[in-house]
Amino acid sequence: MSKERARRRAEREAAAAEERRRREGRRRRAETRAAVVGSVTAPASRAQNRFARWWRRTYPPQDPFARRRRRQALVLLGIFVVVQVLAWWLVPSWGGRGLVLLVSLLVLPVVRVVLFDRR
Repeated sequence: MSKERARRRAEREAAAAEERRRREGRRRRAETRAAVVGSVTAPASRAQNRFARWWRRTYPPQDPFARRRRRQALVLLGIFVVVQVLAWWLVPSWGGRGLVLLVSLLVLPVVRVVLFDRR
């Protein structure tokens, strides 16, 4: 009888130790996630007004999304340059070229959302 009780107690202790290990892992992951999010949002949240928060978007050195953000910016820049080259080649007047430039600048955020927004 005591051997059976000792075996059950050992099983309970092993299960409790495993649960403690899982809980510790979850806590560590939550702390690292909070640290990364805090380092990304802290400079912008310290800004006083809405424009400054929008303009001062700073990212930590180990930003996991930096590569994707750079690739998206390069794709958008490439699209913008292609449109401008085509406009300079196809539109003979300076007013038309300026109009294409203004429309391109206004439409660029829409193109970004259409191409890359992952909602």
